[in-house]
Amino acid sequence: MNYRIEQRGPFEMFGVYGLINLDMKTAFSEVPQFRGECDDDGSVDLMNEILGRFGDTVLHAALYDHTGESFKYMICYNLPKGLEIPERFTKLSVPALTWAIIPEPQCDLQKLWERIYSEWFPTSDYEQVDGPSFEMYYGMAVNVTGEIWIPVKKK
Repeated sequence: MNYRIEQRGPFEMFGVYGLINLDMKTAFSEVPQFRGECDDDGSVDLMNEILGRFGDTVLHAALYDHTGESFKYMICYNLPKGLEIPERFTKLSVPALTWAIIPEPQCDLQKLWERIYSEWFPTSDYEQVDGPSFEMYYGMAVNVTGEIWIPVKKK
């Protein structure tokens, strides 16, 4: 499995979030439903408009605030310094962390999540640490690639 390790300073994201069930099977149905709701209610278009991007440009997602039963799944993008955002959006402050960044050119991130926990973590020299994880999407809706970012430290 291809990956790279990068250290990044603190940054902020902004977007809208929904609570998703921690059970993987349920989460894999709730996440696409939530993403669709964000398209339908205009959140995605408004974020792209605020950022000066085309309306069908794919946004990122943050997975954070895990409890024993759920986590927050935020449709988001990097918050440019000084940009004022409407109150309907939430800011997510991300501390400086070391990231395992695992690309998926076909953008099948559901299968990649499964492989990360069943194959990569058991055989790598890294373990996950507290902090948000990200699904980073690049491109337009018809031609998108992706990466998963997970905060890690050496074992």
